[in-house]
Amino acid sequence: MTADVCLVLEGTYPYVPGGVSAWVHTLIREIPDLTFHLLHLSAAPGSYPQGMRYELPPNVVGLDEVHLQTGDEDLLTRFSARQVDDEAIEIFRTFFEDVRAGGGNAFAAFFRLVNDPERARLMRRMLLQSEEAWEVMLDVYRAEASTRSFLRFVWTWRFAFLPLFNAISAPVPDARCFHTVCTGYAGILAAGAKAKTGRPLILTEHGIYTRERRIDIQSADWIPDNQAHATLVPRLPPFFRAFWMRQFGVMSRICYEASDEILTLYEGNRRLQAADGADLDVIRVVPNGIDLERYGNAPPDAEQHDPDVFTIGFIGRVCPIKDVRTLLQSMRLVIDELPHVRLRILGPLDEAEYVEDCRRLAKTLRLDDHVAFEGMVDVPRVLPALDLCVLSSISEAQPLTILEVGARGVPVVSTDVGACSELLGGRTPEDKALGEGGLVVPMASPGAMAQALVKIARDDELRRSMGASMRQRVQRFYDVRDMVQEYGAIYRRHAGAA
Repeated sequence: MTADVCLVLEGTYPYVPGGVSAWVHTLIREIPDLTFHLLHLSAAPGSYPQGMRYELPPNVVGLDEVHLQTGDEDLLTRFSARQVDDEAIEIFRTFFEDVRAGGGNAFAAFFRLVNDPERARLMRRMLLQSEEAWEVMLDVYRAEASTRSFLRFVWTWRFAFLPLFNAISAPVPDARCFHTVCTGYAGILAAGAKAKTGRPLILTEHGIYTRERRIDIQSADWIPDNQAHATLVPRLPPFFRAFWMRQFGVMSRICYEASDEILTLYEGNRRLQAADGADLDVIRVVPNGIDLERYGNAPPDAEQHDPDVFTIGFIGRVCPIKDVRTLLQSMRLVIDELPHVRLRILGPLDEAEYVEDCRRLAKTLRLDDHVAFEGMVDVPRVLPALDLCVLSSISEAQPLTILEVGARGVPVVSTDVGACSELLGGRTPEDKALGEGGLVVPMASPGAMAQALVKIARDDELRRSMGASMRQRVQRFYDVRDMVQEYGAIYRRHAGAA
């Protein structure tokens, strides 16, 4: 069956709850007259042992998986030198020289190579095992990393190349248009889908993929790096980190160039995309929206507010990019001044190592009686019990959490990331005239966050005023029906042109 839209997804819907997944689910459910095929990228089979976290709407007509880290079995079989294709090796070499230069001009030829039906059967083995392919890798090593560990370079090369190969060579379903919700490997696959089918490609970036991967890479300990612990003086990222940053940057640029339309959530994202190589003329801002009826009204079984405890809610995944550690440190300072404060951490607890780290920190800070890790909750049921919401992220785009709690009139203290400042303070003159809906603080600053939380907690009139401003702002500018109408029109325009 030909779907109207193929959604290309990486590590998200329908296996991971919240955030982008919730956005995708809403989009599919609220456009029931169009059909969707899901093409999901994950690391390997079994990456999501809990299975799907959403019940797929009836207009989802297919779900296919692409596994990025499969193909190791090819290393165990002998490759005959007689099977080497000199033209293929030269295209392979040119592609990686282009990647080294930070460009994507050679992508089209490499893409055609790995998808050539007459060559596909041997291509993976040849490009992983042949002596000629090994020489391509050695040339890169000699030019860029000859003072680094060769063994580490080999594994870095392999971990970079194999997922790229798998994404480029993955089969794609029949669809009238393709829509990827990030760049990266999903963006490469989507760019390939356009090249294979000639169908239009739409890109939506919530957070900027290259920026988020840069944060991951800078803090990662799994990337081989001889200088990982050298922190005495400022320095440029060492080779292995720079290697990964460059690769993700090139993949984003390839996706940008292939996209017929690029959609983003706010003007700041648009500027970042342009700096990374996107054409400003094809980028449009389409803000997020929420269901005002669902989040603006308390359900019959809603939790009751406790007047004896000032309750702060954190709604989101407990993971490093949300920087829950800074939030816990700030809570220690808050409770030193206001003992009757409680923090409810409401969101997925599936990143077990980080969650356990946060639990240990809470215990060390003597927060056991003031902090609860509650996991996933029905947000509308919980909102009436919250006095204040807090967001401690080090990276965001336009977080739905702020809109959801704002619809209920709950003010927010947020780090100054993504669109948070305009969500709380307004984007246009008309929007700004509604007043402040909360306070913005620097990221990774427990002291500043604590001061903001205490300021609002101590001033009932300020809290009510901020809550009223947020409620008006969300009702006026962030109705999900506006977003759905915009995307429906985009899909119909591109699907009709296919």
